Amino acid sequence: MRLHRFFVHTPISSETFDIVDKDLVHQWKNVFRYNVGSQVILFDGSGTDYLCMISSIRNLGATVQVVSKKSQPSPEATAHRRNIWLCVALIKKDNFELVVQKATELGVTNIVPILCEHSEKRKLNMERMQKIAVEASEQSGRGDIPVIHEPQTISEIFESGALPQEKIIFHTDSSDTIPFKQYISSTNAVSFASFIGPEGGFSDKEIALFKSYNIPAVSLGTQILRAETAAIAVSTLFLL
Repeated sequence: MRLHRFFVHTPISSETFDIVDKDLVHQWKNVFRYNVGSQVILFDGSGTDYLCMISSIRNLGATVQVVSKKSQPSPEATAHRRNIWLCVALIKKDNFELVVQKATELGVTNIVPILCEHSEKRKLNMERMQKIAVEASEQSGRGDIPVIHEPQTISEIFESGALPQEKIIFHTDSSDTIPFKQYISSTNAVSFASFIGPEGGFSDKEIALFKSYNIPAVSLGTQILRAETAAIAVSTLFLL
């Protein structure tokens, strides 16, 4: 029988510990019908999966005992994988949620919602986004949770200094656009910040800002992709 996998916010540091997340305990008791002796897989974002047995379950909490541990591949074993910051314009709620879910499954490390001049939305439910990322990590077997940043403008994220040195903008309406295959074959970088605009595209002012930072424009092809499609395609091309 397939064991279900759950994220816990408190670092797992002992062989026996309490679960105080009321929502998680409710899910165990009322959705999965777990009892004493039921087994679950827990992870805390540190890169290790813990096979645990429920030794006590109550209305407001539970106690579990670690049965075994399984470490995720070490950084050395996954050195070929790229560190991707997905900087994507705020788009409609359902579409942005899809981006967070699929980017998490694919292994994006940071998701940065960008407030663009043509953005359809200006606010984001961060608690909802975090929940989607946690559920996607649980389902996909990922050992950590991507960092989801607060929405910010392009200028603000540049000024923060948080982005990797290698940055690209996905933009087709430019005479100096580079095909993605050509770009990726010409760099040895392993960390990238990839900017994807809203449905209306980046504004002229935003394009000028990218150019002032000497950020190359890269194309995925001749088709005009929806923002969520481009975000998922970019994540796939970088990480698979």
